[in-house]
Amino acid sequence: MHEGHRERLRERYAEGGAGVFSEHELLELLLTYAIPRRDTNEIAHALIGRFGSLQAVLNAEIPELVRVDGVGESAAVFLHLVGDAALLHAQRMHKKRTAPRIASAAEAGAYALELLAHEKYECVYAVSLDKNMRLIHAEQLLSGTLTEAPLYPRRVVESALLHGAYAVLLLHNHPSGDPTPSEADAQATEAVRAALAGVDIRLFDHLVAGRGSVYSFLREGFLSFGPDGAEISGAEAPPLAAERG
Repeated sequence: MHEGHRERLRERYAEGGAGVFSEHELLELLLTYAIPRRDTNEIAHALIGRFGSLQAVLNAEIPELVRVDGVGESAAVFLHLVGDAALLHAQRMHKKRTAPRIASAAEAGAYALELLAHEKYECVYAVSLDKNMRLIHAEQLLSGTLTEAPLYPRRVVESALLHGAYAVLLLHNHPSGDPTPSEADAQATEAVRAALAGVDIRLFDHLVAGRGSVYSFLREGFLSFGPDGAEISGAEAPPLAAERG
Protein backbone atom coordinates (compact mmCIF):
# COMPACT_ATOMS: atom_id res chain seq x y z
CA MET A 1 0.00 0.00 0.00
CA HIS A 2 2.81 2.39 0.90
CA GLU A 3 4.66 1.70 -2.35
CA GLY A 4 1.53 2.42 -4.41
CA HIS A 5 0.95 5.67 -2.52
CA ARG A 6 4.58 6.73 -2.97
CA GLU A 7 4.41 6.03 -6.67
CA ARG A 8 1.24 8.12 -7.00
CA LEU A 9 2.95 11.00 -5.17
CA ARG A 10 5.90 10.85 -7.54
CA GLU A 11 3.65 10.72 -10.59
CA ARG A 12 1.68 13.76 -9.35
CA TYR A 13 4.90 15.68 -8.88
CA ALA A 14 6.25 14.69 -12.29
CA GLU A 15 3.04 15.85 -13.96
CA GLY A 16 2.18 18.97 -11.98
CA GLY A 17 5.24 20.06 -10.01
CA ALA A 18 5.31 21.42 -6.47
CA GLY A 19 2.34 23.73 -7.04
CA VAL A 20 -0.17 20.88 -6.83
CA PHE A 21 1.07 19.79 -3.39
CA SER A 22 0.40 21.02 0.12
CA GLU A 23 3.45 21.55 2.32
CA HIS A 24 2.98 18.31 4.22
CA GLU A 25 2.58 16.37 0.95
CA LEU A 26 5.83 17.81 -0.40
CA LEU A 27 7.56 16.86 2.84
CA GLU A 28 5.99 13.41 2.68
CA LEU A 29 7.36 12.95 -0.84
CA LEU A 30 10.83 14.11 0.22
CA LEU A 31 10.83 11.64 3.10
CA THR A 32 10.09 8.71 0.77
CA TYR A 33 13.66 9.07 -0.52
CA ALA A 34 15.14 8.89 2.98
CA ILE A 35 12.77 6.52 4.83
CA PRO A 36 12.10 3.41 2.74
CA ARG A 37 9.77 1.34 4.92
CA ARG A 38 7.50 3.61 6.96
CA ASP A 39 4.42 5.69 6.38
CA THR A 40 6.00 9.07 5.69
CA ASN A 41 2.62 10.82 5.79
CA GLU A 42 2.48 10.56 9.57
CA ILE A 43 6.10 11.66 9.93
CA ALA A 44 5.52 14.66 7.64
CA HIS A 45 2.54 15.75 9.74
CA ALA A 46 4.60 15.35 12.91
CA LEU A 47 7.44 17.47 11.51
CA ILE A 48 5.11 20.25 10.33
CA GLY A 49 3.38 20.14 13.71
CA ARG A 50 6.71 20.44 15.53
CA PHE A 51 8.35 23.16 13.42
CA GLY A 52 5.35 24.96 11.92
CA SER A 53 6.16 24.95 8.17
CA LEU A 54 8.07 23.11 5.47
CA GLN A 55 10.69 25.85 5.35
CA ALA A 56 11.20 25.63 9.10
CA VAL A 57 11.64 21.86 8.84
CA LEU A 58 14.29 22.25 6.14
CA ASN A 59 16.02 24.96 8.17
CA ALA A 60 16.03 22.91 11.37
CA GLU A 61 19.29 21.53 12.74
CA ILE A 62 19.92 17.79 12.56
CA PRO A 63 19.74 17.17 16.36
CA GLU A 64 16.33 18.89 16.43
CA LEU A 65 15.00 16.79 13.56
CA VAL A 66 15.95 13.45 15.08
CA ARG A 67 13.85 14.25 18.15
CA VAL A 68 10.74 13.72 16.03
CA ASP A 69 9.48 10.14 16.15
CA GLY A 70 10.34 8.26 12.96
CA VAL A 71 13.17 10.59 11.87
CA GLY A 72 16.53 8.88 12.07
CA GLU A 73 19.91 10.43 11.48
CA SER A 74 19.92 9.61 7.75
CA ALA A 75 16.53 11.25 7.21
CA ALA A 76 17.57 14.26 9.29
CA VAL A 77 20.77 14.71 7.29
CA PHE A 78 18.77 14.37 4.05
CA LEU A 79 16.26 17.06 5.06
CA HIS A 80 19.02 19.39 6.24
CA LEU A 81 20.89 18.82 2.98
CA VAL A 82 17.79 19.71 0.94
CA GLY A 83 17.43 22.90 2.99
CA ASP A 84 21.08 23.84 2.50
CA ALA A 85 20.87 23.16 -1.24
CA ALA A 86 17.75 25.33 -1.56
CA LEU A 87 19.42 28.15 0.39
CA LEU A 88 22.57 27.98 -1.71
CA HIS A 89 20.53 28.08 -4.91
CA ALA A 90 18.54 31.08 -3.68
CA GLN A 91 21.73 32.93 -2.72
CA ARG A 92 23.31 32.29 -6.09
CA MET A 93 20.19 33.38 -7.95
CA HIS A 94 20.09 36.59 -5.91
CA LYS A 95 23.76 37.21 -6.61
CA LYS A 96 23.17 36.60 -10.31
CA ARG A 97 20.21 39.02 -10.41
CA THR A 98 22.14 41.75 -8.59
CA ALA A 99 25.47 41.32 -10.41
CA PRO A 100 26.44 44.40 -12.44
CA ARG A 101 25.71 44.31 -16.16
CA ILE A 102 28.63 45.25 -18.38
CA ALA A 103 27.17 45.58 -21.86
CA SER A 104 28.88 48.66 -23.33
CA ALA A 105 32.34 50.12 -23.59
CA ALA A 106 31.23 52.88 -21.20
CA GLU A 107 30.11 50.41 -18.52
CA ALA A 108 33.23 48.31 -19.04
CA GLY A 109 35.43 51.40 -18.78
CA ALA A 110 33.87 52.53 -15.53
CA TYR A 111 34.24 49.03 -14.09
CA ALA A 112 37.90 48.83 -15.18
CA LEU A 113 38.79 52.17 -13.61
CA GLU A 114 37.17 51.15 -10.33
CA LEU A 115 38.76 47.69 -10.24
CA LEU A 116 42.25 48.84 -11.18
CA ALA A 117 42.29 52.16 -9.31
CA HIS A 118 44.58 50.99 -6.50
CA GLU A 119 46.87 48.64 -8.43
CA LYS A 120 50.48 49.85 -8.17
CA TYR A 121 51.89 47.34 -10.64
CA GLU A 122 50.81 46.26 -14.09
CA CYS A 123 48.28 43.44 -13.79
CA VAL A 124 45.79 41.53 -15.89
CA TYR A 125 42.20 40.55 -15.07
CA ALA A 126 39.91 38.16 -16.92
CA VAL A 127 36.29 39.12 -16.22
CA SER A 128 33.79 36.35 -16.98
CA LEU A 129 30.34 37.48 -18.18
CA ASP A 130 27.14 35.47 -18.61
CA LYS A 131 24.88 35.55 -21.68
CA ASN A 132 23.11 38.63 -20.30
CA MET A 133 26.50 40.32 -19.95
CA ARG A 134 26.34 40.25 -16.16
CA LEU A 135 29.46 39.80 -14.09
CA ILE A 136 30.18 36.23 -13.00
CA HIS A 137 33.72 36.56 -11.68
CA ALA A 138 36.81 38.76 -12.01
CA GLU A 139 40.11 36.90 -11.67
CA GLN A 140 43.56 38.44 -11.54
CA LEU A 141 45.74 36.33 -13.80
CA LEU A 142 49.06 38.15 -13.81
CA SER A 143 50.78 40.84 -11.81
CA GLY A 144 54.00 42.60 -12.78
CA THR A 145 54.45 42.68 -16.55
CA LEU A 146 53.14 40.94 -19.64
CA THR A 147 56.41 39.09 -20.20
CA GLU A 148 54.48 35.85 -19.62
CA ALA A 149 52.51 36.43 -22.85
CA PRO A 150 52.91 32.83 -24.14
CA LEU A 151 50.86 31.61 -21.15
CA TYR A 152 48.42 34.48 -21.31
CA PRO A 153 45.77 33.07 -23.73
CA ARG A 154 45.72 29.69 -21.98
CA ARG A 155 45.18 31.31 -18.56
CA VAL A 156 42.29 33.39 -19.89
CA VAL A 157 40.63 30.35 -21.47
CA GLU A 158 41.06 28.32 -18.28
CA SER A 159 39.45 31.06 -16.20
CA ALA A 160 36.56 31.49 -18.66
CA LEU A 161 35.82 27.77 -18.75
CA LEU A 162 36.08 27.43 -14.97
CA HIS A 163 33.46 30.12 -14.43
CA GLY A 164 31.16 29.17 -17.32
CA ALA A 165 31.67 32.44 -19.18
CA TYR A 166 29.65 33.37 -22.25
CA ALA A 167 32.04 36.24 -22.93
CA VAL A 168 35.22 37.65 -21.42
CA LEU A 169 36.22 41.22 -20.68
CA LEU A 170 40.00 41.55 -20.51
CA LEU A 171 41.43 44.31 -18.33
CA HIS A 172 44.92 45.50 -17.59
CA ASN A 173 46.54 48.68 -16.44
CA HIS A 174 49.47 50.89 -17.34
CA PRO A 175 50.81 52.33 -14.06
CA SER A 176 52.61 55.01 -16.08
CA GLY A 177 49.20 56.60 -16.66
CA ASP A 178 49.18 56.34 -20.48
CA PRO A 179 46.53 53.79 -21.57
CA THR A 180 47.84 53.57 -25.14
CA PRO A 181 48.41 49.85 -25.83
CA SER A 182 51.78 48.52 -26.93
CA GLU A 183 52.33 46.21 -29.87
CA ALA A 184 52.59 43.35 -27.36
CA ASP A 185 49.16 44.33 -25.99
CA ALA A 186 47.68 44.18 -29.47
CA GLN A 187 49.27 40.80 -30.20
CA ALA A 188 48.07 39.42 -26.85
CA THR A 189 44.54 40.65 -27.60
CA GLU A 190 44.42 38.78 -30.89
CA ALA A 191 45.92 35.66 -29.33
CA VAL A 192 43.31 35.69 -26.57
CA ARG A 193 40.47 36.34 -29.02
CA ALA A 194 41.53 33.38 -31.13
CA ALA A 195 42.01 31.09 -28.12
CA LEU A 196 38.57 31.94 -26.72
CA ALA A 197 36.96 31.51 -30.13
CA GLY A 198 38.37 27.98 -30.16
CA VAL A 199 36.12 27.11 -27.21
CA ASP A 200 33.15 29.16 -28.46
CA ILE A 201 33.60 32.07 -26.03
CA ARG A 202 33.71 35.65 -27.25
CA LEU A 203 36.17 38.35 -26.27
CA PHE A 204 33.88 41.30 -25.48
CA ASP A 205 36.62 43.90 -25.10
CA HIS A 206 40.16 44.45 -23.93
CA LEU A 207 40.57 47.63 -21.89
CA VAL A 208 43.85 49.23 -20.94
CA ALA A 209 43.44 51.58 -17.98
CA GLY A 210 45.69 54.55 -17.38
CA ARG A 211 45.35 57.41 -14.96
CA GLY A 212 41.60 58.13 -15.08
CA SER A 213 41.03 56.96 -18.67
CA VAL A 214 40.85 53.75 -20.67
CA TYR A 215 41.69 52.50 -24.13
CA SER A 216 39.10 50.13 -25.62
CA PHE A 217 40.04 47.69 -28.35
CA LEU A 218 36.32 47.38 -29.12
CA ARG A 219 35.87 51.12 -29.50
CA GLU A 220 38.94 51.44 -31.70
CA GLY A 221 37.60 48.78 -34.08
CA PHE A 222 39.96 45.90 -33.26
CA LEU A 223 37.08 43.78 -31.90
CA SER A 224 33.49 43.41 -33.06
CA PHE A 225 31.32 42.28 -30.18
CA GLY A 226 28.00 44.04 -29.56
CA PRO A 227 26.10 44.05 -26.25
CA ASP A 228 23.83 41.26 -27.53
CA GLY A 229 26.67 39.31 -29.14
CA ALA A 230 26.01 40.75 -32.61
CA GLU A 231 28.85 41.82 -34.84
CA ILE A 232 29.41 45.60 -34.86
CA SER A 233 32.06 47.84 -36.32
CA GLY A 234 34.38 50.05 -34.34
CA ALA A 235 32.49 53.13 -35.52
CA GLU A 236 29.25 51.73 -34.09
CA ALA A 237 30.77 50.83 -30.73
CA PRO A 238 29.59 52.77 -27.65
CA PRO A 239 31.74 55.68 -26.46
CA LEU A 240 34.56 55.27 -24.00
CA ALA A 241 34.04 55.81 -20.30
CA ALA A 242 34.52 59.47 -19.52
CA GLU A 243 37.73 60.50 -17.85
CA ARG A 244 37.47 60.94 -14.13
CA GLY A 245 38.50 64.28 -12.86
